[in-house]
Amino acid sequence: MKQTSVALLFACLATATPAAEAGGQPPTWADINPIVTKHCVMCHSAQGAGKGLRLDSYALALAGSKDGRVLLPGDPEGSELIRRLKGISTPRMPFLSYPLAEEQIALFVRWVEAGMPER
Repeated sequence: MKQTSVALLFACLATATPAAEAGGQPPTWADINPIVTKHCVMCHSAQGAGKGLRLDSYALALAGSKDGRVLLPGDPEGSELIRRLKGISTPRMPFLSYPLAEEQIALFVRWVEAGMPER
């Protein structure tokens, strides 16, 4: 019986995924920021600031654009940034580039669903 339990334990550990991948820990700005830095800040920073939206810091991302907030904590469907990443609203973002990978968009959605934690 003990050998079976030990074997079962090792089998479970071998197939386990990290908590963040399994949905255990919500994504944070630290998870989102590398995607934003690579795909967004070329236009949405002090140098570009398309529509006044700056994404080069957590606080500025929360502030939104000239038209208002683009991220609504807990409401990915109502968040304009998510709608643009998915191509629901136009223009699709990133503008004049390939869309983000589905996994990247899903990470944004989970982050917004979780209330957009910074850390």
